[in-house]
Amino acid sequence: MESGKAVYIGATLASILISISLYRSGRRELAIFVGLWAPTILNLGQTLVDDE
Repeated sequence: MESGKAVYIGATLASILISISLYRSGRRELAIFVGLWAPTILNLGQTLVDDE
């Protein structure tokens, strides 16, 4: 796996894990907001990796 692609996959995984922890702590609106970052990060990463 390319290092650039790994960064975006790691950031996606981090946003999912942060979202889960926020949801479990009762901050549900913020958890949903952070959870929506995952597809955006993946799409941005795929676009940038494809351009290289």
